Amino acid sequence: MIRYFLVLAVTGGSFLLADVVLGFLAAGEAPGPHAVARAVHLLFSLATVVVLLGVHSIVYTYFLATGKWAKEVVRVYQLPDEFNDRAKQNKRRAFRFIMGSMTAIAVAAWLGAAADTRGLAYSVWHLGAAGLALAVNLGSFVVEYGVIEAHVRLLMELKDRADRMRSSSNSGQWSVVSGQ
Repeated sequence: MIRYFLVLAVTGGSFLLADVVLGFLAAGEAPGPHAVARAVHLLFSLATVVVLLGVHSIVYTYFLATGKWAKEVVRVYQLPDEFNDRAKQNKRRAFRFIMGSMTAIAVAAWLGAAADTRGLAYSVWHLGAAGLALAVNLGSFVVEYGVIEAHVRLLMELKDRADRMRSSSNSGQWSVVSGQ
């Protein structure tokens, strides 16, 4: 997941940075039917929103799925609940940043729509929200990476314990079945 997340985070961050640049280009253009930079910024903003919401949704889904897997492994192999507790803690730690990032993106998009349809009075608010969304998302990517890294270590530890238990119980069963 770490490699995939890095690709997703770089893609999402690149979209966001490019969208901010396009926003500054669009701000210098007069509104009207021939405002090409504004139209490009609007369309690219929609793509950016979809990409970023997708990236954060994938990360959240990863924590949901692996948390359920950890819970099941702990139950089946009767391992300490510490593993399950750590998996829940990782999910909770990432959840705050995931939801904060998604909220910042939504607010920036909403204020961008207001600036486009209601007038220039909302432009300053949109710029502030876009700056906040940029900062929150880039910071969130750093935190999410750290939490994913810790979660991968937890899952590998859990898998190793389960594999050792399975191999030790299988070797005992094998000698009974084979008559050795």
